Amino acid sequence: MSDTITVKEAAKLWGITERRVTVLCKEGRIKGAYKKSRSWVIPIDAEKPADSRIKTGAYRKTKTLPDLPLPVGISDYRLASSEYYYVDKTMMIRDFLDERPMVSVFTRPRRFGKTLNMDMIRTFFEKTDEDTSIYFRDKKIWSCGKKYRDYQGKSPVIFITFKDVKRDTWEDTYDQISKILTQEFERHSELLESEQCSKYEKSFYKNVLEEKAGSTDMMMSLQRLSQMLDEHFS
Repeated sequence: MSDTITVKEAAKLWGITERRVTVLCKEGRIKGAYKKSRSWVIPIDAEKPADSRIKTGAYRKTKTLPDLPLPVGISDYRLASSEYYYVDKTMMIRDFLDERPMVSVFTRPRRFGKTLNMDMIRTFFEKTDEDTSIYFRDKKIWSCGKKYRDYQGKSPVIFITFKDVKRDTWEDTYDQISKILTQEFERHSELLESEQCSKYEKSFYKNVLEEKAGSTDMMMSLQRLSQMLDEHFS
């Protein structure tokens, strides 16, 4: 029977990784270990070195987590990130900026935070009178650098969610969707005073606001709104 064992055998015996065993050998912390050819040889009776990486509990968490409720059913990012226990998902913003996808589809069951993540993205990018950077300064995206911070609060955003559209008939569903679109138009009412938008566009805009637009116009409403925002902010 051999009086030595391999790195692999020592790792299995001590319950650590082979890489960690190799590091311990290189540091001279395993008594009697020596290198033979390109492999380390370890005495079979060698003892596992104590882990010097943790001596005083410095790597242990000393700060207890805040006693906050989970944001179940909360889709408002500003509320969720400031008054609830919030898991930081802001690195999604970096992914969007790096990959520039034309369309992103999120397929998750109910209550998995899809709308909350969408509102997070809206809050980050949307140009408003409020300084919304305060909701991101302690988040991961803020530490990614100026390249990403420069996008914060600089763009108009159209935000539509149909999560609460639950009607029994198409007529009622259409009516609720129309009202949701009208509310989004109201959020961008500065377009009515824009010098970059034409009289025809403003007339179309007023018809939507006053709920006078027909079904064909409502089908075109998001396209029109997007075009007017582009003209106004370009």
